[in-house]
Amino acid sequence: LYREELNLTSPAAPLPLRPDASWLQFHLGISRDGLYPRSSPAVDRLLRDMQEFPTISADYSQDEKALLGACDCSQSE
Repeated sequence: LYREELNLTSPAAPLPLRPDASWLQFHLGISRDGLYPRSSPAVDRLLRDMQEFPTISADYSQDEKALLGACDCSQSE
């Protein structure tokens, strides 16, 4: 029940949130007027981390799944 309420899909225990994580710093820098400041070092750091860190999993978006006919669109809101 706990896992379902939090929408956790991994069988492993959740990892602790790192406030200094590059993806989090990138998201915190997004403003309502623009995506992020041009002077922000968060973009370069995020791209570097994405290049160096291993990819754990990837999936198509719901739109891509629908276009491929692989989406159960009856569950969409």
